[in-house]
This record gives sequence, structure tokens and C-alpha cells, in this order.
Amino acid sequence: MENSITIKMKTLSNLFIGGAPVPYKIGGIDQQTATDQEGFPCIPASSLKGALRAVIREDDSAMAVEINRLFTEYLINEKEKNWPEIQTIINDKEALKRIEERYLEAANEVSPEYLFGIKGFNNTPKLLFGDLLLCSEFRDKKTCFSIDMKNTIDTRGNAPESKPRTYQTARSGIVFEGEIRLYKMEKLGDQAGELCKEYLIYNLKKFNEGIYRLGNSKSRGYGRVEIL
Repeated sequence: MENSITIKMKTLSNLFIGGAPVPYKIGGIDQQTATDQEGFPCIPASSLKGALRAVIREDDSAMAVEINRLFTEYLINEKEKNWPEIQTIINDKEALKRIEERYLEAANEVSPEYLFGIKGFNNTPKLLFGDLLLCSEFRDKKTCFSIDMKNTIDTRGNAPESKPRTYQTARSGIVFEGEIRLYKMEKLGDQAGELCKEYLIYNLKKFNEGIYRLGNSKSRGYGRVEIL
């Protein structure tokens, strides 16, 4: 079984993902979307991870319930397996109590968001995200970017002042590709990897509905994407 899924994501509107300000040039752009090492637009792993996490946070499907069950069993089993060794290493009763409470709290607060890591625990089953890079057929800097203008009104002075800004965004209609790796999912059970893949695809396709978006300025219509 492959321990990763490959995804392709197409922009359905212009996309701006909080890139760093560019050096000031008269008549130039003020900010540009995130780019890869070659200067082409990309979707950083952290942006995809954050957006997908927001989708999964609201999901209450039957698959979410099953993933909760798997993580609950995993935490109970890990505690039982590790507890004798923990007791030989740690002699302080208060420290042992805190560790036991940490396991109990994690099991009680179980959520599909544990796919992104469990706070206070290392080496757990989780998803590892890579950047989504622009597909080769779209890697033309003359056509993959759009130059957009935004105008804000500064009311802090004696009179309102217009402050137009210029942004370089990723253009609508281009396609990005990348991977999400499933790390140590076998710890959740023999079939957990396939379940998690199905669950990932199910939630990724919610982006196609247009409700969930990526990046900044979503209220302005930016960030609509489609999973291909």
C-alpha cells in the first residue's frame, strides 16, 4: 500500500497566499503570492494543511467517527504498552500523575484533527504535507501571474485617504500538484491507511463546493480551488 496520495488542485479564481513584501519599486507591486525557489507561484504546505484542517474540524461523517475510535484505541494501547517503562524511568509521583492525565485528556478529546498531530505526543500517526508546485505546462511567468489592484481607505488622519496597493497573485485556471504522506498510520490498525486516504479525498473534494477556500482575501472572491 502506498503511504501517500498525490493531489492536483486547480485555481478557479485568482489566489493570493500571504507572500513576503517585495522590494519597493515605483510603479511596482507591493506584495506577491507565495512562490517556489524558481519564482513560480506555489501553495505552501502550511497553507494547504491549515485549510484542510479547517474543513476536517467541521466534519462529523461516519468516517470521522471511525477515525476517532482508532485514535482512542491507539492512545489506550500506547499507554498500556509504555507505562511499565515510564515507571522505571520516572520516580516522581506527581510527574507520573501528569503523564497519566495527559493520556486520559488526549483520549477524552479525541478528534479527526489528530491526523495533524496530537499535542504533547511525539511520533504519532499523522499527515505530512508537501508544497503544491505549479505543473510543468503552466510554468510560464508571463501567464501564471495576475496583477491585481486593491484600494483601502485610511481614516486615521484629518481626512479619508485612499491607499491603492498592487498585488501579484496566482492566476485563475492554473494547476498545482503535490503529495500528502501518511506517516505511521499502521499504528492505528491494518486498514487505517486506506480509511485515512478515503477520508482525505472526501474532505479535499469539499473545496470543489466553493465554501472552503485557500489563502487571503477570500471575501474578495480569491482562493476558489478545485481538486481534480
